[in-house]
This record gives sequence, C-alpha cells and structure tokens, in this order.
Amino acid sequence: MRGRDFLKERAGWIAILSLQMLLVALIGFALEVHPFFWGSVVFLEAVVLAFMWVSEYQKKHAFYGELFHNLEELDKKYLITEMVRRPEFLEGQLFYDALYDIDKSMNERVGDMGRLVREFKDYVEMWIHEIKIPISALSLMNYNEKIDIGSYRVQVAKISQYVEQILYYVRADAPQKDYLMKKCRLDQLINEVLLEHKEELIEGHFKISKENTEVTVVSDAKWIKFMLGQIISNSVKYQKPSKPYIGFSVEEDCDMVRLSVEDHGLGICSGDVQRVFEKSFTGENGRKVSASTGMGLYICRKMCEKLGHRIWLESEEGKYTRVTIEFGRDDYYL
Repeated sequence: MRGRDFLKERAGWIAILSLQMLLVALIGFALEVHPFFWGSVVFLEAVVLAFMWVSEYQKKHAFYGELFHNLEELDKKYLITEMVRRPEFLEGQLFYDALYDIDKSMNERVGDMGRLVREFKDYVEMWIHEIKIPISALSLMNYNEKIDIGSYRVQVAKISQYVEQILYYVRADAPQKDYLMKKCRLDQLINEVLLEHKEELIEGHFKISKENTEVTVVSDAKWIKFMLGQIISNSVKYQKPSKPYIGFSVEEDCDMVRLSVEDHGLGICSGDVQRVFEKSFTGENGRKVSASTGMGLYICRKMCEKLGHRIWLESEEGKYTRVTIEFGRDDYYL
C-alpha cells in the first residue's frame, strides 16, 4: 500500500477536518479569543490525527506488503493464509477471516478432489487387474485352439460387464445428465437383465424364480438394469456349488414398492453387512474370490440416492443374501 493511495482514500476526511479547523479559527476570531489558544487546539488535533493515520498506515502497509510479497512467491496461492499473520486493525481482520474461510473451503475442495483422483486411480488399477483375467482366459483358449463356446461366451460377458461397470462409475458423478425418469415394468427389466447374463447363469446352473414382479415403478430403466446386473453378478460370483438360486420378489404398500433379489450363496458375515456399500470394500468373501473390486454395490447405492430410491442388504453367512431396492410411488406417472 502506497502512502499516496492511503491519503487519497481519506481525502474526504481531510476536507472535513480542514473545514472544521477553519471554522474553529473563524469562531476564535469572532469571539476575540487569543490566536494562541485556538491555534493550539487546531495544532493538537492535527498532530493527533497525523499520529493516528501514520500508525494505521504502518500497520496496513506492513500487512498488505507481507500479503502480496508472499502471494507472489507462493506456487499454490490458496495457501496464502498459512503464510501471513492476522493483522491488528479491524478492516484487515475482517479481510483475513474472510480469506481464511475461502482458503479453508478451497483446501477442503482440493483435498476432496485429490482423494477422488486417488480412489479412481486405485479403482482403475483393480479394474485392469480384473479385466485381464477373462482376456487371459480367452487368449489361452485361442492359443490351445480348444474353444468351449459356453466358457468363451462367459469370459466375453465378463469383459462386457467390467467395461460397463467403469462406464457407470464415471457417469455416477453426474447422473442428472444421463438419466430419464419414466414408468418401468420390473418384470420386463428383470427379463432383459437375465438375458444379458444368461451365459453365466446357464454355466452356473442357476434356478431362477420370480414372484409378483408384474409391477410398474417410476425410475430410470437403464440404471435399474445396471443395478440388477451388479446384484446378479455378485450372486454368480459368490455362489455355492450346490443348488445355485436367484429369486426376484416384489412387495407393495400404498406408498412404496420393494424389489428384493435373493440368492442362496455364501452369504456375508455379520461384521461385513454394514460395510458392503462402501467404496472398494470386499470383506471376507472378497478374499475368497479373486475377481472382486468392491465397487458394484457402492455404485448401486450412489445411484439410488440420486434417483430417490433406497437400497439395503440382509444376509446370513452360509445361507442367503437379499438386496432390496425401494421405490416410492408416484401417482402422477402411474
């Protein structure tokens, strides 16, 4: 801060004080007061004001000088409040506090973005590792020239599912640009998803059952199919050798429609049930089965939140796992 700018900012006060001093002088002349007395008053007032302004200027000059010097030197300019001290004058304190809050918000945002980038990098690394498995299997089949068409299709289906999962993971951050709420028939969506996963289900000898699924809900069909696909993939991944089973059932009341997908696979231990929707969480079952990224149910929960649905999971280890999606009724659409 330059002295000239400081005085220019106080030009109005200087004009008022000059008029005040002139008025004091005129009154002194009119009342025939000795010039020494009113001159002393004017002089003392000028000295006091000059002292106050010089002191104020020094504080501001020191603060703003330090601020702009550090700002020029800093590479990450949003860290500026870490490099300057909180000033003593009120105007500077208000400015510093506002700047501190802005910088804190920016630091939190930068931290969040850094965390998201790291998480995405970790997920991509896991995804690459998992997609290499079916690709290697296909390469081995081709190399040996002994191709089992059923197994071949299963591996191709896995590649397709992994590609779809990473695509929906990216889209999940801005779903408002990629979803359309309309009437959907659950039985039709279930049939389409089962058809997409038929190779895995036939290979695994799954028994499929449906109960009361001829229901219409309001949602985005594409996202519901993706979520059902992730649930089915988990059921296939964590199946038991004996009597693999996936069942779809619907419960209705006046306000809600609940779609449940149940399997009789490995189940989930009680300690993991509350964490299955966390990002990259694989739990005990993830350590038993290598092809597990822990992202499917996380994306499902994220999308349910965006679409206004609820999702939860119940399970008993060694017996069953049941995932339920709850849709609110909308009479306007239905």
